Amino acid sequence: MPNLSSPSTAVRRTAVAAALAVGVAASMPACTGAEPTAGEPTASPSTSAPSSGAADTPSPTGAAPTDSRTPAPGATGDANPILRGERQIVLRPVGSFESILAVDAKGRLNLTDGDTDKSLFVLLPANGNRHQIRTAKAHNGAEPDCMGLRDNGSAPATVVAAACDARRAGQLFTIEKTKEKSEGRPTYTISGEGRLHLRATDREGLTAQPVGEGDAGEGLTFDFVDNGAAPPGPGE
Repeated sequence: MPNLSSPSTAVRRTAVAAALAVGVAASMPACTGAEPTAGEPTASPSTSAPSSGAADTPSPTGAAPTDSRTPAPGATGDANPILRGERQIVLRPVGSFESILAVDAKGRLNLTDGDTDKSLFVLLPANGNRHQIRTAKAHNGAEPDCMGLRDNGSAPATVVAAACDARRAGQLFTIEKTKEKSEGRPTYTISGEGRLHLRATDREGLTAQPVGEGDAGEGLTFDFVDNGAAPPGPGE
């Protein structure tokens, strides 16, 4: 036979259930105002951080995103966007009011007094603190060229345009900042393989020669005149 409750027992159970329901309802406002536990987001949806992963994380202020032209932080030792390959520049010998460097009709990097589309370059970081000096634009339908040292025997070495190849030591240059400025811009010395320093003089043009310690002769320093964002290079 089923165990049936008496009427008095049913009344008591109904009263207890009603009291419990009132207690739970009274406690709900306190729960909604509680502090979030550790790790829970506190920002509203309009200000919350993106959830799509590391690719949505912005770079630190002033830092550039890493790409094929940008070395790992600290690789060049300089945060200057010119030295990170992000800007196209004119190479200007310090002390020269009109002359700049450009690739001439014979493919030599030399002094010029006129405007030319072969006078814009990009400094590409390569192999630690060294750089390739690449033309900003391609010419004759080919890819941009890189500057490299040419051995001329007993005569001073010169700098000529050639197909870019970061494995060729002659195309790798060390760019070092000096303590001097030119028209408010930093100045630099540029040296290639064998510590041959680029030197620009009216008599010999641009050459690459050994320089003794403490040599402060003319034509050894250059400043870089910013001409805007570097165009994409091959494969970019």
